Amino acid sequence: MKEHKTSPLVWPLRALGLGALIGVWAFGNGPGGISPLVLPTIPRVLEALGEALSQFSTYEAAAITFGEILAAFIIASVFGLAAGFWAARTPLRLQVFQSIFVWGYLAPLILFYPIFILSFGTGVGSKIGYGAVSAFFPIAYNSLRAFATVQPTMLKVAKAFGASSFQTDFLIKLPSALPLISSGVRIGAGASMITVIFAEMLASTAGLGYQLALNSQTFAAPQAFAMIILLMALVGVLQGLVNLLLTPRRDRGKIINVAH
Repeated sequence: MKEHKTSPLVWPLRALGLGALIGVWAFGNGPGGISPLVLPTIPRVLEALGEALSQFSTYEAAAITFGEILAAFIIASVFGLAAGFWAARTPLRLQVFQSIFVWGYLAPLILFYPIFILSFGTGVGSKIGYGAVSAFFPIAYNSLRAFATVQPTMLKVAKAFGASSFQTDFLIKLPSALPLISSGVRIGAGASMITVIFAEMLASTAGLGYQLALNSQTFAAPQAFAMIILLMALVGVLQGLVNLLLTPRRDRGKIINVAH
């Protein structure tokens, strides 16, 4: 596959976009007349960010959020991959579970969050459970489709050469299904991040999402914006780790091109 060289305009355009955002922000603080209670000034947000980074409680909250997202993602990946593989084994299972996985993929699972709170309380358990269920369905659905769309010719050739069921599954099906599985896992990773943070904001006693909600409720706008920046940084790190994990070893060096 032909590689595309990074355009020299990439970084200038990114800087231009960031500058435009800062300009709109500054305009809102000045001529725009937006109240500092709603849109704090950039220096005040940076000051609040520095204060947050100097406090141990911030790192403790970040560790809790990171752990919840990681646990939810791992649980969803293990069970989602297993469910997709099992459901694709026979045509009947495929027809039955494909619709179920699609429904779970598209359903507004936020409606069921109160059930997680009733079952696990407002602590870490409800966040992990909710995040895992939310990420399970895209992973399971994409895994099912990945295993179901393996070329039948490849399976017939493997059978003709006397390949066992185990060899067919792990030497033929799995390598062929990996690209679509990777897409599902990436979507599941994003779903686990979004739902865990959202759940922390709705009902929690710890985590960065809880800190964001608390600051918003007390009209501490600079601190709330600081938490948003920290959450965006955490999500960026997690997404980068997922991309690195799912990228073949021979292509991992190319990930750097994304940042250039």
